[in-house]
Amino acid sequence: MKRIRAAIQGTKFSHKTISWIILGGLLFLRLLVAGGETALLSNHSWIYPVYQIGTYLLTALLIYWERNRLIDFHIDKLALFIIIIFKPLQTLILYGWHIKNPLTFPNWPSLIVWIIAIILAVFLWKFHNILPKLTLRSFIWLGIGIAIGLVASILFAYPMSLQTHWVQPLTRNVIFEGFRNTPITFLYQLGFAAVSEEPLFRGFLWGYLLKAGWKGVWIWLFQAGLFMLGHIYYIGKLPISFWILVPVSALVFGALVWRSKTISSSLAAHATMNTFGIVFANVVTFLAK
Repeated sequence: MKRIRAAIQGTKFSHKTISWIILGGLLFLRLLVAGGETALLSNHSWIYPVYQIGTYLLTALLIYWERNRLIDFHIDKLALFIIIIFKPLQTLILYGWHIKNPLTFPNWPSLIVWIIAIILAVFLWKFHNILPKLTLRSFIWLGIGIAIGLVASILFAYPMSLQTHWVQPLTRNVIFEGFRNTPITFLYQLGFAAVSEEPLFRGFLWGYLLKAGWKGVWIWLFQAGLFMLGHIYYIGKLPISFWILVPVSALVFGALVWRSKTISSSLAAHATMNTFGIVFANVVTFLAK
């Protein structure tokens, strides 16, 4: 690592330049690779593992690169724990669900995720004395994030139900099964969606724009717009999600982080909304029959 740092310092690239290059890579993966998967590509079976692994790798690089000032990017020790633990845990949950997926453990793409997580954990342990401290405040905001995610899921239930289509009849057993699976689904969503998106949009993007002189309100609106573009594949099949639910969710996540100064809150809210959104929408659909 000393040789690598020396080589970097010996080039014309500054710390800031390299930071923006890595952030640009993250935005490319989210907006063009993942975001354009259905709009631009007909055969996109490779998109999912490339996006997930590439995003996790670049996020890990930025975390290590900015290890001296992670708090400037709303990343506290609890958020680090979630990022390191729940991304690889996602691969085990896929295995438990018997889902055929490149990231299902022990397929080789899933092993790359584990390697990234282990290397990041080892490197951060080496510098644990400079990392943010684990505080009760982080856990409080984690709980607040879950609570706000639940409230938002209830409020979004009706508009989401308008775009939910079932091939088979929606029964009480289906509703019950949905609620029964929410604990493990929540853990999966932490690793799948929340870890992939919160460090980018509400963490590093927010922090770098703030350092560039942007006002908080403009960052709040801008990140919501980019988050919306990152879900452009919804525009045809789930228009209510694209035009309403996704941007409003981004504003909620952004407001949480803006107030709490930690993405632990938005990680929790994001995973909660992804978990309970369809469950509550199914309840509304069932009751409306």
